[in-house]
Amino acid sequence: MDIESRHKVLCTYFEGRDWDRNGEYVLKRELVLMREQLLPNYPYVIEDEWEVEPGRTDKGRGDLVFSDGMGRFAVVEVKWLDLLDHEQSESTRNGDTRRVSNRKKRRKVEKQALEYAKAYEETQLREDVTVLQVEAYLFTNDYDRPKRINREENL
Repeated sequence: MDIESRHKVLCTYFEGRDWDRNGEYVLKRELVLMREQLLPNYPYVIEDEWEVEPGRTDKGRGDLVFSDGMGRFAVVEVKWLDLLDHEQSESTRNGDTRRVSNRKKRRKVEKQALEYAKAYEETQLREDVTVLQVEAYLFTNDYDRPKRINREENL
């Protein structure tokens, strides 16, 4: 895999596709275009909507993978959450229900990010790619930057 050419193709795609207003796509685009500030240790975007198990889309699709070009990778799962309106009271049942739902979604995506990071590492090792580290991240519309998911906290 040629990291620099893959990176160039994906960046060009995200730079040129600015009409899609789907919340999750908007977050992905922001992350790719602002990667130097949001994921400074991983300057190259190398995967978008990648198959977690090659040839098996039923096993899931990861959102984004970034690399430092030297064997370190960041697997990022992106999720748009239905946040509370600022005008809505925090104490309403609807607001409480939404917060609980978002917490469950976030937790599910954190586990998914860890599983996908492990799968990505295994796939790269099978392809004889040098892998020094694979980190899992979650990026949602309620975080100002990707959140690293620690494996120890999610066992």
